[in-house]
Amino acid sequence: MRTLCIGDIHGNYKALVQALERSKFDMKKDRLISLGDIYDGHSKGPECVDLLMKIKNFVWVLGNHDEFVRRWFTGDWKKYPGGETKWLKKGGLITKDAYQKNGKLNKKLIKKHAEFVKKAVLYFVDEKNRLYVHAGLDWKYPVHKQPSESNYYLGRDTWRVDAPKLKKAGKKFPYKNVFIGHTHTELDYLDCKPVKIANVWNLDQGAGWEGKLTIMDVDTFKYWQCD
Repeated sequence: MRTLCIGDIHGNYKALVQALERSKFDMKKDRLISLGDIYDGHSKGPECVDLLMKIKNFVWVLGNHDEFVRRWFTGDWKKYPGGETKWLKKGGLITKDAYQKNGKLNKKLIKKHAEFVKKAVLYFVDEKNRLYVHAGLDWKYPVHKQPSESNYYLGRDTWRVDAPKLKKAGKKFPYKNVFIGHTHTELDYLDCKPVKIANVWNLDQGAGWEGKLTIMDVDTFKYWQCD
């Protein structure tokens, strides 16, 4: 079994299919860890989820856009500033429309996907002490004791502040490697390749916009991308 990790998909179904095909991903044997934000951006979020549901060994690390959709599924916008209005302005409208069928919400599909998103985790640490998290952590606290759930999927300091400081000091985070998404890199790194700072790999190369979707073998660091 190989373990592969994929960056922010953002409803880009064609990119997802290409990434899986080019990596020769085995839906029954290999493990795929999604770094979150499967939804919002492109219009094929439901198709992406349907495809990912077919993978036997799939780990969904919750992204902020996935959390938006989860709350929309359940109607639970408590303690989320801006609520559904904020989500619709941040790409949610295209996802909401994608769950329409003949002008009405496809409640059967929503129910099925709502059950699947319940299985998403805030973070994942594998058997080789590699950490997978959508955005990062407040590193003053252990991974399982973050002061706020939103730390896992909203913060950007891990990538923009903490990792550069560690690299400058010649140090690393206390994991073999850390894999994140959330902060897309293609505007700063025009080659659209995955970026490593210290021992942090950022696999969000802007598939939700004009960039590429990255899938990586976490043992060899070999990667494949969509067009």
